[in-house]
Amino acid sequence: MRLKFRKGLDIGIPGAPRQVIDSTIPVERVGVVGSDYGPARFDILVNEGETVERGTPLIRERKRPDIAVAAPVSGMVEEIAVGARRRLSSIVIKTDGDAAVVFNTADTQMREGVRRLLLESGSWTSFRTRPFDRIPDPDADPSAIFVTAMDTRPHAVDARVVFERHNDDFARGIALLDQLTPAPTYVCHAPEMPFSSALGRALRIEVSGLHPAGLAGTHIHYIAPATRAKVAWHVHYQDVVAMGYLVRTGTLPAERVIALSGPGLSDPRLVLAPSGADLVELTRIHATPGDKRILSGSPLCGREARFLSRYHWQASVMLRDTGKAPSNWMMAALRHAAAPVPLIPTRALDYAFGTDLPVVALLRALSTGDTEGAERFGALELAEDDLALATYVTGGTTAFGALLRRMLDTLEAE
Repeated sequence: MRLKFRKGLDIGIPGAPRQVIDSTIPVERVGVVGSDYGPARFDILVNEGETVERGTPLIRERKRPDIAVAAPVSGMVEEIAVGARRRLSSIVIKTDGDAAVVFNTADTQMREGVRRLLLESGSWTSFRTRPFDRIPDPDADPSAIFVTAMDTRPHAVDARVVFERHNDDFARGIALLDQLTPAPTYVCHAPEMPFSSALGRALRIEVSGLHPAGLAGTHIHYIAPATRAKVAWHVHYQDVVAMGYLVRTGTLPAERVIALSGPGLSDPRLVLAPSGADLVELTRIHATPGDKRILSGSPLCGREARFLSRYHWQASVMLRDTGKAPSNWMMAALRHAAAPVPLIPTRALDYAFGTDLPVVALLRALSTGDTEGAERFGALELAEDDLALATYVTGGTTAFGALLRRMLDTLEAE
């Protein structure tokens, strides 16, 4: 099956990375950040000063105790930070050695054995749902699983580079998904992807087009739309590679392929780094002089952070705004208008949306807090990334992703 998108945009942000992997940048600290996992409350299972191995459970969901988050590296727990209302802010680990928990992979030919392995190893957090973009319940079954084996965000890792190194582990991960659920698995990939191994009963979907053609929300909308009754799961292809590595070795992989990019770097490139890597350490060597913003995520929709988010595969170093007035007088007037800027339908706004949902009606519903309208116009199919381009082409005056998250939280609570 093929999906070809004629919409989409190439926004041309400077600082694209060379698609060559650098394995020489050391990472001395990683952070597990509580906010990466949504509103869930966690019990903390370790103490400051304690030594952990890669794969040691660090935190466990209070309401769903089967769901744990594991240490991405071995080392010493250097700091545990707790914020307002006793919610976990972060657990910082100072890396040391390569010790790893070895998990039992003997029962991966059976559904319950696969679930047990994914839960015990912390790999269950790889899955997220549509609607709401949450970690699924351990006893739930999806209507479909979407493997996002591509990425069209600005400066993203070219998936071909990863598949050239990890094709066999990806195939093992797909086989694990085959055992996990009878629901169909869709592998959505760019043309001419170098799959060298069979992918079992997974259905390959060749997707072409500009961003947001590579987002999970775009694929789900056109192939098997998610609803409250039909909950789809999506998972990043490098997480599937990690599942295959887990089956093959009994341990979690120590690294993932990350894109370091942006105009604030002298030599943007791909690097090997653990989940939660300290972004200052990762970017320090190649940062140019001057004040910078270090983002976890893409230049389009990343957020300032010290540690790489669990669900981000990019880090971006951007030049910090000097605070000078915009050179375009019209944009300056719009940004400082006393009243909210009216949402005007434009060709760029239409092209910024990966689906055929009514974009203007949806964005107006989000802006006015119209829950019924937002659900009617398709908000349940989307996550924050799906609206990043809409924010960009409207001048950044309204953070539609943040409005969507607020709306999804309201709809979920209802």
